[in-house]
This record gives sequence, C-alpha cells and structure tokens, in this order.
Amino acid sequence: MAAIFETSTVGTLVLANRAVRSATWEGGADNRGHVTDKILELYAGLAEGGIGLIITGFQYVLPNGIGIAYQTGNYSDDLLPGLMRLCETARTGGARVLAQLVHTGSKADPGLFTEEGEIWGPSAVPDPLTGRVPKEMTRQEITLLVEAYAAAARRAQRAGFDGVQLHGAHGYGINQFLSAFANRRSDCYGGGTAGRYRFLGEVLEAIRGTVGNDYPLFIKLSGDDFYPGGLGPEEAIEIGRRLVEDGIACIEVSGGSKASPEGMVPSRTNVRREDDEAYLANLAARFRERLSIPIVTVGGIRSPAVAGKVLARGLADYVAFCRPLIREPRLIRRWQEGDLEKARCVSCNGCYATGLAGLGISCELERDGNNP
Repeated sequence: MAAIFETSTVGTLVLANRAVRSATWEGGADNRGHVTDKILELYAGLAEGGIGLIITGFQYVLPNGIGIAYQTGNYSDDLLPGLMRLCETARTGGARVLAQLVHTGSKADPGLFTEEGEIWGPSAVPDPLTGRVPKEMTRQEITLLVEAYAAAARRAQRAGFDGVQLHGAHGYGINQFLSAFANRRSDCYGGGTAGRYRFLGEVLEAIRGTVGNDYPLFIKLSGDDFYPGGLGPEEAIEIGRRLVEDGIACIEVSGGSKASPEGMVPSRTNVRREDDEAYLANLAARFRERLSIPIVTVGGIRSPAVAGKVLARGLADYVAFCRPLIREPRLIRRWQEGDLEKARCVSCNGCYATGLAGLGISCELERDGNNP
C-alpha cells in the first residue's frame, strides 16, 4: 500500500498521495450556478478525508452549457465569490484542488437556461441520449466558446484553484467535437482527427494565453466512447499525443456515456467483487504505455488492494474515486490510518436523488439507515 500514499509531482503541483477525487456533480448550486452552503458542506467533508487531489464537479462556462439542475457555474464574475469560498473550503485539509470546466453541447438542457439561448453542437446531429438536435455552431460561436473556456480558467485561477481540468469525456461538448459520431463538419473543425481536435487545441491555446504557462491544465478524456462511430482507443491515444504536445499536464482516462450500451456507462452498477473493480484500468494502461505524462484511472475502485495493484503494475499513476467518497468522504484517511476494509459504496447510483432535488448529492443507503 505504500505507493498510494507516496508524495508525487504533476507539473508544478505537489500531491500528498496518489488518490484523486474525480469530478462529481454536486447537485447543490442555485438556479444561476452560484455556490451554496450545501456545496460548501460537501467540500468541507472531502477536505477532512485525506485525498491528495480534489477535482470539482463540472462548472459550465456559458449559460447555454448547463446540462443538469443545480450545476455549478463558471461563466460570470458574479460567480467568483462563491468559487473562492468553494476553493478555500476544499483546501483546508491540505489537498490540491482543480476546477473542472465544461460546456455540455448537445446535452444542454434548455429548460435550465436562465436567459435566451440555443443548444449548440459541432453538427446538427441528434443527441443519442436526449434526441435533441443542436444548432451547428458557427465559426463565431466556436470562437465565443473558446474565449469562454479561457475566461473560466482565468476565473478559477483568481479564485485560488491550483489548476483546471477540461471535461473531454462522457459525450459532452469537447468529446462531441472529438467524435466522428457527433462531429460531421466539412470545415477545418471536422473531418479527420486533426480537424476534430482543432477546437480543443484552440481552447488550450486560449487558456494558456490567459493563465500563463505554469498553471496546470488537466483533461478528463474519453478513451473509448463504447458506441459505433464514436471515439475509439487508438484515435483517443492519438488525441492524447496532441494534448501532450500542447502542454497538458495529466490525462484522466474515462470512457462511455449514458448513451453507451448497458454495462459500458461511466458509473457502472454491481461492483461487488475485486474482479469487478478498476474496470477502466486496462484502457488507462494503453495511454500510460504510449504517452509521457501522468495518467489517472477512474471507474469502480473500491478496495485498497486493487488500488495498490493498479499502481504497482503500472496501469496508471493515480487512482480516482467518485461514488465511494459520497458515502465515505474520509475513505482515504481511513485506509491511511490502517483500516483497510473496502469502501462501503455498493455502486447503486442512489446518491444522485438528493442532488436532483437541489439538496446536494448524498448516499441513499446512509440516508435510509441501511448499512450493508
């Protein structure tokens, strides 16, 4: 177990251990994306938990980029005081904290827009989950979105975050530009891998021009969309190479979306045995073998033994946790203190119900007093 508790460095960040809190929607912002006390309570619990790196829930960078109710925003300086409080709260235990940035593209929910707006996508292709057909973005709208990402990164820097992570997975906006399924443009933002990467490359360049060269930039990248016509591993690794050339410090390798076939979604259920855990680690290993930057694996890690094996076998450099930390924010500290029982999370996905009510995500079993 020594490996998970090693101090390490990613770019300019020194991390106390190799455990990462993967970005998790908080379900507690107000209807304009402002941070509330419910969100601060969530991060106060995580701050005490011994995690080395906390990545926030996805923050939408334009008003028409919101994808789910009670999502945190990062599209206006009016939101800056709340983001500062979030960051300050999350850092109280010594963890480093990244802000995850997103535009959900065709998965945006117009019922949540607080001002008039259109659903955007790289192409007018029906979203495989919602069925909604987005407006194909004009060159001017692409430029506007690139600038919005840069402004949000600068806002995160001003708020005190140690860096930002771009959400390039799970069928959201960046993933849509990268995927031949969603991106059928005939201009310089479409076509082959280089064209479909262009939008992301411009986002990185704009962010660098705003926050400087030393501010850490991470990305959560889909290593496999797990549906026909989507991004596959070889093309995703090629995108990874381009990201390395463009200065990305670290890639968290995820896969799938809610539109993927049963059993291939990002948050899979019935992770009960050690053999069920770390279900994306072999995918992450393909990136680690061929790229020169640190790789994070996420997906169903529940046992300290499995986390240790992932690191010892070189499948990834860091292990990330999402649902286990909803039930047990102090999980990593518990392991570090010598209690090596696996996480109590049973992967039922019941934690989202209170978030959908605006009360913040919480474990359904803990709420009901059911502790199997």
